[in-house]
Amino acid sequence: MRGIHVGLGARARSWLQACRKHPEVEMVGYVEPVEANRRASQEQFALPEGQLFCSLAEAVAAVDAEFVVDTTPPAAHEAVATEALRAGLHVIEEKPMSDDFAACRRIVKAAAENDRTYMITQNYRFGPQPRTARAVLAAGRVGAPAVVEMGFYRPWATRAGTHYTTMAFPLLKDMGIHHFDLLRYVLGLEPERVHAVTWNPPWGWHAGDAAHNVTIHFTGGCIASHHGCGCSVGRQTGWNGDLRVEGPQGSLTWDESNIQFSSHRPGEASVEETIPPLEVPLVGPDACLAEFVAALQEGREPECSGRDNLQSLAIVFAAVRSAETGRPVAIEELFEGGRQRWEQIA
Repeated sequence: MRGIHVGLGARARSWLQACRKHPEVEMVGYVEPVEANRRASQEQFALPEGQLFCSLAEAVAAVDAEFVVDTTPPAAHEAVATEALRAGLHVIEEKPMSDDFAACRRIVKAAAENDRTYMITQNYRFGPQPRTARAVLAAGRVGAPAVVEMGFYRPWATRAGTHYTTMAFPLLKDMGIHHFDLLRYVLGLEPERVHAVTWNPPWGWHAGDAAHNVTIHFTGGCIASHHGCGCSVGRQTGWNGDLRVEGPQGSLTWDESNIQFSSHRPGEASVEETIPPLEVPLVGPDACLAEFVAALQEGREPECSGRDNLQSLAIVFAAVRSAETGRPVAIEELFEGGRQRWEQIA
């Protein structure tokens, strides 16, 4: 399968490597409007001169390709994805889909209208911890989850002057999408409403609020709390955060190194069991790319399709709206005509 890589900035490195490793992928074009980035990547990765272009339009006219890898900044995603989809190309795009929820809806609709596959690289869900936790919960070991807590504490985005440190709500908008997608994936539930409180600790280095407490009401009566601090200088969690899922049969927890099932039901023997993580063949961009290619070959919707990813992003944007307004926000508010009606159209 032949691809065009758009965006040769800092995030491109891992994707250039992933594409080179995949046995069924051949990259035939590289697009970067900033000449310094284009030349630096050409030198570092030995990119052929004839495959370097200043725009996607130039690349599409010059090479025969089937898909686009988009590693541009979020604000550019709509323009890149829409152009690629209308040109008949499938798209795999770095998260987040966009920094504007209306733009996200337009991209997903464009993919449906052009009958093309559109996938977002939610790489965290492909790791052994989420894969294992989802399997344990799906098997009913814990029972129907009712109380969920996830915490994330790290000195995150420490390089001054990047958009991570200057944007509003940095932890919600950039890291939050990883964890909110993990919660949806692991629980197998969909969000209904969100209430968020955000603030900026006085010692932090972010311009926007870098701490939050977000309450998410999921289907089935499950309520999750996501709390975090992106300028934490204390004990660090892993990148997946610390998770606790509580149900009628016990709890499932994870931290940076362990997955644990615990049960202390009255009148029954107590159980403390460390669950070995499932073996996963690939992680990170390699896993995302493999899923994308397999979905194209098998003619199915991939994990983290744009349509599915809207439900994770809806938590992000509902949390931002809640923090701005001080009230709970129903997920339905983010979809024109209501979520169910919008999904039928898209």
